Order: sequence, then C-alpha cells, then structure tokens
Amino acid sequence: WNGDSPATVDGYTFSNYGDHSYGQVTLLQATENSINSAYVEVESEVGVDRVVDAAIRAGVPDDTPGMDPDNRNLTFVLGTASPSGLDMASAYATFAARGTWVQPTVLTRVTGPNGGVLYESSVQSQASFESDVADTVTYALGRVVSDGTGATARALGRPAAGKTGTTDDNKSAWFVGYTPQLATAVLMAKEDAAGLPVSLSGTGGLATVTGGSYPAAIWTAYMTGALEGQPVVSLPEPPPGATV
Repeated sequence: WNGDSPATVDGYTFSNYGDHSYGQVTLLQATENSINSAYVEVESEVGVDRVVDAAIRAGVPDDTPGMDPDNRNLTFVLGTASPSGLDMASAYATFAARGTWVQPTVLTRVTGPNGGVLYESSVQSQASFESDVADTVTYALGRVVSDGTGATARALGRPAAGKTGTTDDNKSAWFVGYTPQLATAVLMAKEDAAGLPVSLSGTGGLATVTGGSYPAAIWTAYMTGALEGQPVVSLPEPPPGATV
C-alpha cells in the first residue's frame, strides 16, 4: 500500500501525520505507524460503507455524529466520526472478546438490605466477527503497542493491544486498548468558552499531544491499577498466514 505523503485517492488529497512518507508498506506497518495514506487506499478499495458496517458491528452506534449515510466519504477511516469514549471501549472490547459484542451497561445488579437480588441486567450479545478475524485485528493492534505508536503502553507489563489517534490541528488525542480481560478508552480534548474545540498544543508542556503521549500514559496507569491481582493473560494467536 502507498505510504507516501501527501497522497491523492479518488480525488481526495491528504497527508500523513507530520507529512511523513513511508514508501510502500504492508497493512500491518500502516497500523503500527498510523499511516493515513495506506488506510485511505484500503478504504477506497473495499468501500466506505463496508468500513462503516465493520465499525457498527464492533459496537459504534449507527447514529454516531459523522456516520450519516448521506455524508460518508474517504475521510471516515481517519476518524471523522465522533463516538464517545464508552462507545470506543465497547468496540475494542469486541475484539478483546474475540469477535463477540456485548451491550455496555453501567448497572449490573441491585441488591436489597437483606442481600436479595432486586434487579439483574440481562446480557445482550452477538457474534459480530469470526474469531479468526478478531484475532488478526488483535495481532495488528498488539504490534502497535510492541513496535508502533502505542509503545508507551508497554509499561503495563502484560500483553496488550491498542491504537493511538491524533486529530488535525491537535484538537483531540485518543488511546484505546485492551487486554483479554479489559478494554479502556482515554480521550483528551479541549474547548474554548463557546464550547468549540481548540488545540491541545502546550498541554503539560508538550508542543503536540498525540495519542501515544498522555492518553497512552493515562491508559497504562489506569489499567495497571484495574488489573492488579489479575492473572497475566496472553493475547490470542493470530490464524495461520496472518503474521509477517
């Protein structure tokens, strides 16, 4: 795939982060290094609607701002929709669960003063992806942590998969990742008095806040505490032929 910057695909011209050119790359390399040009080229080949469908099956609600069927274009794969942090954690949890989506809930059980169960939520789930597909995604996202832009998350000290995200003009930065037991999303954004997004540049002394900086560090700190005492579980092996 084309990893150069700037690039033009189907009349749409765009750049990689930092306008960096990588030459010809594999899809795995594009994932590790957040190479926009390769992913837009892939989206052009498979079709925007199929990319949107995969996001919905993973757990991103179909009424998410930016997913209007009348406004879908090649920018979608770069993250122009605006899901919540909970929605992103839910979507990545689908891959942690090897392709099974589970409806998020904030309330699982209510007990009375005598210990009796007054309410217990019913688990809504569906098989969204074949396990081989989900495990291939996990393999690639594991490489983001071990070899790519999510290297900060290696400090967790256990196998993890995840993805960084940084918007144009540095107006938001994400790190979303998971172990086999837990998925977590961290979003950083900033707005002015009118509620309009503004650049994160300068936050904490950083000229640019990327997903691999504070968001990944916050994710790592949270996951370290949340998983304390839990066994270290390996990520699933990808299917034959998926590795390079």
